[in-house]
Amino acid sequence: MSWISLVQSPADAMSEAVFADIEQELGVVPNLFRAYAHHPSLLKANWDKYKALMLQGCLSARLKVAIALVVATDNRCDYCIARYSRLLQDLGLDPKQVLDIRTHPDQPHFAPSEHAILELARHANLDPYDHGERLVAAARDQGAQDDEMLEAIGVMEMITGFSRFIAVMAIPAD
Repeated sequence: MSWISLVQSPADAMSEAVFADIEQELGVVPNLFRAYAHHPSLLKANWDKYKALMLQGCLSARLKVAIALVVATDNRCDYCIARYSRLLQDLGLDPKQVLDIRTHPDQPHFAPSEHAILELARHANLDPYDHGERLVAAARDQGAQDDEMLEAIGVMEMITGFSRFIAVMAIPAD
């Protein structure tokens, strides 16, 4: 049971416009965004960040969703694990490949530069106070660019925030 109601039909124009944009992009409004709709400007800010990180940018959709899945797994967010597992399958991975990414993220599932970027994002989640110079250098050695590393860390940061919000407010899976 959620500790906050999920808005089905927004009462304000801003949330209504955001819901319409979400439906156009994703086909459905996830429960996470339905919960955020109680605060229209926060809903819009989170949706804009999601769009910038997950629907735009320089990294492949597959890598971004894999980062989201690995971070969700490390953060023990069942809602996010289910969502990003399903999205990876929608991107063409079979369930075994998705499970392998989730349970063995340290194994190379991607090209070397993408794997280095995933490792950097995971490290930033698990040990944010370790400055990560070694992993930044390793990613650069594999050809990763600064914008790619920033985008990966942005995905990690967004998913970590979503995971905590979902846990605290007991948002049910879609």
